[in-house]
Amino acid sequence: MKILSIAKKSLLELWREPLLLGLLLFFPVVLVGFYYLAFGHTEGGLAAYLDVLVANNDAGTTLPNQSTWQAGNELLDVIQAAEFEDQPIFDVAVVADPHSAEITLRERKAAMLVVIPPNFSQALVEGMAGTGPVSPAAVALVGDPNNGNFMFARSFMEGLVRQYTLQTMQWSDEHFAVNYEFLPGTGTMSDFDFGVAGIIIFGIAFVVITTATVLVRENVQGTLPRLRLTRARAGDLLIGVTLGQMAVIVVQMLLTFGAARVLGFQNNGSLLLVIIIGLLFSLAAVGAGLLVACFARNDGEVANLGSAVLVPLVFLSGALFPMPKAPLFTIGGRTIEAYDILPATHTAAAMRKVLIFGDGLADIGYELVMMTVLSALILIVGIVMYQRLQLRKG
Repeated sequence: MKILSIAKKSLLELWREPLLLGLLLFFPVVLVGFYYLAFGHTEGGLAAYLDVLVANNDAGTTLPNQSTWQAGNELLDVIQAAEFEDQPIFDVAVVADPHSAEITLRERKAAMLVVIPPNFSQALVEGMAGTGPVSPAAVALVGDPNNGNFMFARSFMEGLVRQYTLQTMQWSDEHFAVNYEFLPGTGTMSDFDFGVAGIIIFGIAFVVITTATVLVRENVQGTLPRLRLTRARAGDLLIGVTLGQMAVIVVQMLLTFGAARVLGFQNNGSLLLVIIIGLLFSLAAVGAGLLVACFARNDGEVANLGSAVLVPLVFLSGALFPMPKAPLFTIGGRTIEAYDILPATHTAAAMRKVLIFGDGLADIGYELVMMTVLSALILIVGIVMYQRLQLRKG
């Protein structure tokens, strides 16, 4: 009951501060509007340097002179050697697992997947001999048609495949064809749809400031010293404040999601699962707010310190826009980036998988585990620091 009473008190204090409560609830809603104006009607910009995945499934073939010909390897060499103004066009990565490649495309960490079929060499040989199909170059270019990087990469890649095939086959253009395949769920997705998850995360991260504001005012107004004289334990206070902030987060997420839907956001997943993801991430925001409250002495310092924590927590995670590669090491075939130490990184990945691609709980297991562990770690550090620096003072 003490925890619920403190949670109620925390909510009442927010209610008495309409400006602060309005900022927490409606800032992400306003941000949705700005994001829609900027990206809701565009297909994204062009990339000067493109990450391309290549799945070379070509099995090769035996020529009449008994030598082995690997046309897939030759095409891969052509793609890797392609240059524009003396600079490489593509950053090529050869992949063997199509599922992992699709995840990379979904997360927009690559522009395109080029799939070279198993019978590529054999089809070319049959075509040159006049015994094969009319269009043996069944190379598939897989990507998101609403991703500007894919469209830009496709314009180069189609020309390279066309040139290699026609030179090899000595055919005319009318015999040439390339297959295009689009990722499931991306046919109508815009950059606005892709960015909604980041906006939700940005809104949740504002809890850093509201949590710190509530606790600093407890100290400034003399409430905290009086709480030390009661039977309320430190855990009661901190859990109560956390529950109060999480209750506001649920309302905030519903408002943000509703505004996005009104503006045309296409949701393909479970809203309940998204709320659960958001609440788990809010633990990290509350923990960061506790750390800010350890050192801030008034509202002005809360705003300054809170912003210094909030901005890198969100912007360096790739929640709002892609970040450059920063690999640290590889474990079990998974590359760990420097940004993976931020819970917002995994929150953004999980939310996008659910909202955009309709993935379920089983599909975001890794992201949920990492997000929960990192959020819990930040919350624990915040609790320990606040207990030592504030609750045990005097």
